[in-house]
Amino acid sequence: MTPEIKILHQLSLNEIFEVNISSESDLKAWIANGHYLVSECLVPLSKNRATEFQLRFQKTEILYASLANDCNRFAQAAIESMWSIGKVDKLPKSSGWAAVQMYYSAFFSAHALLRIYGRACSQLEVGHVDKVFEIASVTQLDGGVSSIENGFYFSSLSNNEITFSKLKDSHADTWSSFSKLLIWLIDNISNTTGLGKHKSEALTLISNIKAALHASGAAKGNWPSQIRNKINYQHTHGVWYPYKGALHDVDMVLRNTEWLKDPTSFDLGVNNNDISILYNVSNSILSLMYHLMKYGYERSGKASLPLSKGTFRLINQIQVA
Repeated sequence: MTPEIKILHQLSLNEIFEVNISSESDLKAWIANGHYLVSECLVPLSKNRATEFQLRFQKTEILYASLANDCNRFAQAAIESMWSIGKVDKLPKSSGWAAVQMYYSAFFSAHALLRIYGRACSQLEVGHVDKVFEIASVTQLDGGVSSIENGFYFSSLSNNEITFSKLKDSHADTWSSFSKLLIWLIDNISNTTGLGKHKSEALTLISNIKAALHASGAAKGNWPSQIRNKINYQHTHGVWYPYKGALHDVDMVLRNTEWLKDPTSFDLGVNNNDISILYNVSNSILSLMYHLMKYGYERSGKASLPLSKGTFRLINQIQVA
């Protein structure tokens, strides 16, 4: 494993690679089960409803299993999305759906990477937030609010607390949360153990990914989402028939195994055409996710049941094929 992966792994939530229980719980199911206390009084915001809450817990086993299950689910979707890309025999220049698949591979990879570092973006339904509100009310920490809003939430784990705050846009705010994770990694690489050269390589990798996500003034780090929207809804970039104005190398963007290479293998410069940049960014993020998971999984002695039965069973299947 490359030195920069070993550096970045030191900042991860290593416990999710050591889950050895057969639980199908995800983070939302963990919330619904109510195995926690509300640690801070709820604060009314919109229409006397709360949009933030903090949970304190003692038993970590199911929570780590839930994060591992979520991470596994997103990793599988990311790998399958990229692996399914291929040339259409009678439409050899077709790359519209390939570009969309590249985007979703990166998007799912970002979700998995957030969880590797104890963070998550999750859609919480009424039943989830109602359980939190019920516990807050019983412990007299409801703060006089009428309820907690359901919706799309960002969460972050620290010690024995997990904090939730409501977001707005499932795609733009996921990329924003991922960009903030990259900033956190950049700020904390210096605290890891390793050679200065290797820390510098890890810093360069993360900084290059972050810069690519913020290309063309994408303030939230959602440049891939902006390109996906143009391809999906405006049919731009010559990726759809008759492929007018296409600037990208079709054979390159239809490759579906490049992510098995190191994440530093991809040119993340912004001087290329948009589809080629999307290809490199997507493969780099997927590669980063895969190699961090592979190193954490192997370092734990392949103890993780979710990853053993999920992501790495999938890897074995596609590589054997």
